[in-house]
Amino acid sequence: MKRLFLIITAVLSLGFISCKTTDTKNIPADLSAAQLLQLGQDAESSSNYKDAETYFLTTIQRFGLDNSTYVEARYELGNCFLKEKKYDEAQACFTEILSIYEDAAIGTLPPAYQKLAKIGLEKIPENKKKN
Repeated sequence: MKRLFLIITAVLSLGFISCKTTDTKNIPADLSAAQLLQLGQDAESSSNYKDAETYFLTTIQRFGLDNSTYVEARYELGNCFLKEKKYDEAQACFTEILSIYEDAAIGTLPPAYQKLAKIGLEKIPENKKKN
């Protein structure tokens, strides 16, 4: 139930976040989750953070019901926010990922993102963290 609440909250917040990014209508509807994530990573490595956010959010919108894809896209989004020094948003992504792992059955999610989320949280300056 908590997982469903988190998904609904994330999807509803996507409308507010996506207003700041490029138009999602230009993203082909037939792209796979892996393709969207790769496009987001490519944009992020080119410091094109708005487009990266759009690709990661689109991945969540289209494929977010798959737990593994959702966690990966949220991590990538959190990492993007971290690079932009949007610490509140990054912390929210990483904290959500950790809470999903607490609620998930062991072995149902890729273990790497739990560790990466912890590392991401450690990269946020202490004076920028919300308690």
